[in-house]
Amino acid sequence: MRKIIRKPVSMLASLALLFAMSGSFGCAFGEIYWTDPLKREYSLGEIQKRYTQLVRFGAFNKASKFVDPELVEQFVADFPPQGDLVFTDHESERLDFGEDGELDSATVRVTYSAYYTHSPVVFQIIETQHWYREGMTNDWRVRPEFEGLQEFAAAN
Repeated sequence: MRKIIRKPVSMLASLALLFAMSGSFGCAFGEIYWTDPLKREYSLGEIQKRYTQLVRFGAFNKASKFVDPELVEQFVADFPPQGDLVFTDHESERLDFGEDGELDSATVRVTYSAYYTHSPVVFQIIETQHWYREGMTNDWRVRPEFEGLQEFAAAN
């Protein structure tokens, strides 16, 4: 009778051990991205989030490090002096990768809420971020387009 009970218990223990080991291998080797093995989408998501937060907190010079080198000067010039413009919130849509399947470009729209320190009126700035990378690197650059920033600045 003991043999009959012992066999299912040892089999159950073996299955539990196998399950635990397979979970530890998953942690050891990280996630598997079948459609994007180089994790370009993940790295772009992190870079886009960092860039957006820098803009949101008014760190335009730091954010400019992510901007296409040809657009950096204009990017910094478009914003008023730090402290004049205060961002209160932002909301990002999903990253939309190009339809060519190459995963070398993506677009995302971000809506910021902001106000000028001399005016209590909250307004929205919409930024369309066009992200690209050259070659197989994860060195993503953005070509930003802002709607609403210049119009509101001219009115105040």
